[in-house]
Amino acid sequence: MKTLIKNLLGTERRQKETLRAAIAAADAAGQPAEAIAARRAWLAVEPSDAATWLSLAERLRREGQRTEAVDAYERALAAGADAVPVLLSLGALQTELERFSDAEQSFRRLVAIDPKHADAWCMLGVVTKEQARYEDALRHFGEALALQPAFAEAHFNLGLAQFELGRLQEASASFMRCAELRRGKPWTGDRAALLGHDPLPRLEAMDMGVNEVKLRHDCEQLEYLLQGGHLPAAFTPVLDDYRALWTEIRGKVDEHSLVPFDPGRHPLVARTYKRPIHIAQVAPPDVPIINPALDFEDIQDRYLAAQPNVLAIDGLLTPEALQAMRRFCRESTFWNNIKSGYLGAYFFDGFCSELLLRLAAELRRSMPRVIRDLPLQMMWGYKCDCTLPGLGLHADAAAVNVNFWITEEEANLDPEGGGLLVYEHNAPEAWDFRKFNHDSGQLAEYLSSIGSVPTRYPYRANRAVMFDSDLFHATDHPRFREGYLNRRINITLLYGNRLG
Repeated sequence: MKTLIKNLLGTERRQKETLRAAIAAADAAGQPAEAIAARRAWLAVEPSDAATWLSLAERLRREGQRTEAVDAYERALAAGADAVPVLLSLGALQTELERFSDAEQSFRRLVAIDPKHADAWCMLGVVTKEQARYEDALRHFGEALALQPAFAEAHFNLGLAQFELGRLQEASASFMRCAELRRGKPWTGDRAALLGHDPLPRLEAMDMGVNEVKLRHDCEQLEYLLQGGHLPAAFTPVLDDYRALWTEIRGKVDEHSLVPFDPGRHPLVARTYKRPIHIAQVAPPDVPIINPALDFEDIQDRYLAAQPNVLAIDGLLTPEALQAMRRFCRESTFWNNIKSGYLGAYFFDGFCSELLLRLAAELRRSMPRVIRDLPLQMMWGYKCDCTLPGLGLHADAAAVNVNFWITEEEANLDPEGGGLLVYEHNAPEAWDFRKFNHDSGQLAEYLSSIGSVPTRYPYRANRAVMFDSDLFHATDHPRFREGYLNRRINITLLYGNRLG
């Protein structure tokens, strides 16, 4: 009997050693499918191994298998894994899957264990906001900010909740505080004196990369601001330093890449690059933002009857609002996100003002049957180079997309192009946006394989294209005149959740 037991134990031990070796080999070889399968095989033998359940959950999440990852995190908890980090990861994943009630329970469990966990309070605010419980969300964001006052994400999400409650001035202040924590406060007062100091906060090295697209834009913008008297003459050497750096890197990097620069050789660039050296103070006009002459009952009827849901709307803004938008976008130095041939300015990074919030609120009130009570999720502006391609093929993780253009019509050299291409096909619900939206070539192959052909919506000043955000779309290759004021600018608002 002792020999039999010894043999059985030896067999079990060898089996476990084999399974452990399989996990290590798959990890070392960078084989995710094999690494997941090996962990599952081990857990079939050792179902109470919390550490392996946790590593399986993290592997599944990295591979986009989010539903399976949720189950693995829950099994890790049941097996006795450290609850605080697991609940944070589990709740974040449930939030990504828009399982907001489940996520709320995860975060409530977390703050019961650790009442001083600022991230958990912030995420609790996010999931209650997503359930339209905005007063609850305000309290949770308040808890997060009491623990961590310089919590940029909490300020941003607080602003979203304040917006939904109609508190636009408070929302604008919260969004601005988020941007200040990322880039510093807008430069006011004696801005020449500020040039003599290294600004705070310090930016990450990866955020200080440059290319010709960004530097050409910044040179044009600085010249425009100096000529208009929006910057003092002390900034003329700043423009000279930008021009010198542009000359230095010309031909050494394309629009898809970035290179570092020497702050010792270009100190004025280093002190002003991606900083709010001028944010235009553009008050909302006394008249409506959205054109009241538009027949929104007819617009909503046509949009809802369209298959798929997509519609062009001409004359979206009143003349006063259109001019205010142009001034805000042309003067403000918040074009910080460098794309392949164009620049982005985002809601959380300075592209925020009471003017834009009024626009978002009026737009929803104008189309209650389309936008309904869908919350505002995101807002951005894109500014294109005169001939580079613009935004590639993608879809957006929202319910309704409103995309409109503000640059004057005469800037466009191609009256039948330069706008938007919208395909009739939605992104499959199972697709992970983070994985597929970074491969325009793969998306194009997929759409070609199903015979999808885009509809072209040519560029027009003050034209909006409103559509189901799940529809694949891309910038129709722009061909605009040279010059700063001719740069193609579009503004995008996203309402609602993709799966909602």
